[in-house]
Order: sequence, then C-alpha cells, then structure tokens
Amino acid sequence: MRIFTASSTENCKHFNIEGKCSRLGNKVLALFETRKRQLELCLGKNLRQRLFRSNERCNFYQYRCLNNDCIERTQLCNGRYDCTDNSDEGFCDYSGYCPDHRAFMCHNHQRKCIPLNWICDGILDCYDGADENDCNDKKGNFNVKQEFIFKSMVSAQNWIRLLRKSEYSVRRWGSDVERIAVALFLSNETVFIENDAVRNEFAYESSLSLLSRLALKKIEDVSSTELASYVNAFIVTCIDPRKFYVIDLVRELRKRADATNYTNPYVMLALCNAGERITVQDTEKLISVFWRASREFWKDVQALAVLALACASKQPHKVLDMEEISELTMELKKMQYRNGTVENIKTTALVMQALFASETEADEDHFDEEKALKQILLAQKDDGSFGNFMNTYYVLPVLNYRSLVNISSSHCKTPLINETEALKELMNQVGEKWSIKFSLWIGNNRTIERTLTLNVPANISFYRIMEFAANVDKKYRFEYNVRNGKPYIYSISEIQEDPENGMMWLLFTTTSDSEGDVTQIMKSPADVVPKNKQHLVFWYKCAAWTQ
Repeated sequence: MRIFTASSTENCKHFNIEGKCSRLGNKVLALFETRKRQLELCLGKNLRQRLFRSNERCNFYQYRCLNNDCIERTQLCNGRYDCTDNSDEGFCDYSGYCPDHRAFMCHNHQRKCIPLNWICDGILDCYDGADENDCNDKKGNFNVKQEFIFKSMVSAQNWIRLLRKSEYSVRRWGSDVERIAVALFLSNETVFIENDAVRNEFAYESSLSLLSRLALKKIEDVSSTELASYVNAFIVTCIDPRKFYVIDLVRELRKRADATNYTNPYVMLALCNAGERITVQDTEKLISVFWRASREFWKDVQALAVLALACASKQPHKVLDMEEISELTMELKKMQYRNGTVENIKTTALVMQALFASETEADEDHFDEEKALKQILLAQKDDGSFGNFMNTYYVLPVLNYRSLVNISSSHCKTPLINETEALKELMNQVGEKWSIKFSLWIGNNRTIERTLTLNVPANISFYRIMEFAANVDKKYRFEYNVRNGKPYIYSISEIQEDPENGMMWLLFTTTSDSEGDVTQIMKSPADVVPKNKQHLVFWYKCAAWTQ
C-alpha cells in the first residue's frame, strides 16, 4: 500500500509518513488511522468535526469520481463508465500499485483498487470480502470513523421502519408512534422535508392516537409526560400543538407545570420546543430537580434537566446563559466509567445528547466522547437495534449529532396541517367502516328534520363524525364551548341555544323515529363512540327543567 499524507503545514511536519509500499495489514491500517487523526487534530479538527461534520460531496453509499461527481459505490468497476470522466473504470483489473485515492487492493479475480475509507465500514466491496476481514472484533479494537457511525445510524433507522405494520389500516406504527416520529426526524430530517407521505402518515397516526385517548378520557387523565410526547411529535409532523382541535396542549402543559413546585424536565423540554417562554422560576425548578436527581442517582433525569436548560438558554429572552449550566454538565461528565459508558447504553446516549446540546465542542479532558460512541456502536445488534426500542430511540439522534433540543417545525414549508385535511385523511383511510345515522331535529314538535347516513372508520368519536358531517353538509356546521377540555355544542345550523326560552341542543340516541324511543346522552360528543348502525340525534327543544 502506498500511503500519502498532506504535510506542508509547518506545525505538523513531525506527523509525516514518507510514501512507502507495503502489504496492507491491521498494523499498517491502524498506523494510518492514528497518524491521520493526529494530523487532523494538528490542523484544528476536533473530535466532533472529525466524526460528524463531514464536508464530503458524496454520501456513505457513493463513490466520488475524480471530477467530484458521485455514483453508487456498486457502480465502481462494473464494466460500464458511470463517472463522466470515466475514472470509475480505472484500476479495476490491475496488477500495479494502487493510487492514493484508491489505496486498497482487492486481491481476488478482479484485483480492483478501492478507497481506503471503505475498509471496515460494514459493506463488502471486495469480491472475497477482504476489505471487511479482522475489523470489528469482540474486544472493540477499532477506531470510530464517520463511516461506522453513518452505517450504524442507517441500520437502526431500518430496524425502526420494520416496526411499521403495513397490513394494518390504522395504527401501523403502534403505541410508540410519537417517539418513532421524533427518532426518525432527529436522525434524518430530510425524510420529513422531502416525503410528505411519510410526514403526513405520522401526523395522522399521532393525532388519531391522542383523539382516541380523549374520546375515552378527560384531558386531565392523560399524563403530562404523555402530552409532552404528543407535543414533540406534533411539532416534527407539522401539527400545531396549540390548536389541536379544541385543546391547546401547550397551555395545558404550562398550567400543570405552574401548579407544582416540582417539574418534570421532559415536560419543560417539550414546552421549550413548542416555543413557550421558559421563566426564571422554571430554570430554578430544573436546577433543583438536577441536584435532587444527583442524590437519588437518577442520571437519566439529570441529563433531561440539562437538555431542558440548554433549550431555555437558546430562547431570545435568555433567562440563563450556557455557562451557568457548566457545573451541571461537569457532574454529568464525572459519571463516565472507564469503558466509556454512563451506566448503560440508554443513559450514555442521553448524556451524550445533553453534552451535544450544552457544549459546542467536546470537552475531551473530562469526558471521552469517542470512547462513549465506541461503546454505543458495539452495543448494536445484528438486526440494527440497540437491544430494544427505548435504547434505539435515544441513540439515533446521537448518531446524527442531534438531541431532543433539535425538535423543530422549521422544516414545515406549508402551514401546519389543519383539521379539515386531517379529517379527510381519516375518512378516506382504508379499513373497517361503520354506518352511522346522524339526525337534526329542530323544534319541540320536530318542525324541521335532517338526516345523514355516514360511512366512517370504526371506533371514532361522535365529535369526529360531526366534523365530517359539517364538511359534507353546511347545515350540520356547529359551534361549541369547552368545558374541562371537552367540546359541548351550543349552536348547529346557525341556530344557537336560547336560554330565555329554555331551548337547548340536546344529544339523544334512538332506535326508531318515535319520540318515545329516545335516550338522552349527557356526555360531550368527544366522549361518545357510536356503535355500528347506531342513530344519534341532536334535538333543539325545551330542556327538561323548563317544562
């Protein structure tokens, strides 16, 4: 192998390696990587620049032609010119020394030269797999490279995508849809920018998940951490969490945060991601939580507290500076074990996220990020996961140099998805449909009657059905008040309740058109889930207390 290094920089002369030829072995490769890393440090490249901030034109799965064009790496030496300068078919059936831009010789029937950074990157480029021999042994004797991190991230993303049940008509992503959306966004936000279908499916699934919860429970029965997960998912899928049907989720979370002396860092982080102003009192609570968690050895909570504080420090009004949390980040760094981990893979990933969010450069004197990354890479299973969903959820952002602080809606080119569009998607979905009859009776003697028979997805709330009816027939348009986070109807077809005359809109269920065969429903429409072929009636009549 002929090894070349850039060496004109005055301060780096002692790192030069004279050009030489040798058979490639693990020792030579290790020497090359060590000298390359020393040179990068001497030239001002720190750890994060070396591992995450790539200036390469071509991605991991591509070959860079001599004229800087990019082709798929499988097109190298395929017997056809794919580079416009034909450089991809040079050094393909070759017996001389490989050039420095393709310094590794595949010793098989083809004898092609490949780029040195393709060695030990997890992809077989040589016919006999020589480029992947003796690479990643069980002892972890390898150097962390950009190529390894990227390959690991793609494998984890593919494992996440396999969680999708394509045979299902709804809830294809299961109960973890909110976290899945966030993990995929933070590891590759271009998926949400360039593929509206993917983003919209996550938007629909996550909104349906919360609506289904609210159809059976009051908003107060949904925990704050669950609401925080919905807020984060809605942000990345371009749904406005402040205008989610009749509920302002951000306001609800803020109300809960203000009602107690203790605050959950994850809830505060969601509020910050949603643009809610973080106050001095909020930061004091977070710092208090951090030190309490330190006494209890809750390292995950400490990392989340630093993430929330880092987010707060980036807000325009600045209630604290990043320097003010340096004492907290130093506490996180003290937790690292000799092998690079912080307790386990999940906690290691959370601490890495906290350091990414709070420090612009790695503090290599107090925390070995490279060793931590190596342990994370070694923990990856053959299926691409990191052992379970929770580990993979926290690791994926780290592999893309991101954290939960990077949750954002800045990629949303169009206005946030409105209720009408979400409703259309719901009604047009494939799957079981139920026939629901919805009538309006106006007057004590039913002077005016209207009836719609609607085919709607099974197990949705009557409130959603009312919305659908209002889009089908404007006579069914309605207005409502909000009580305890639930909608209560006071006007339909532009006919408002008349308290002086005791005329009210009352909800009934019936099995026939007979007035004697009706049963009043005292719940909000959001709490009513009709059965197949059920008949529901909103009747504008005198309330019982007026008779």
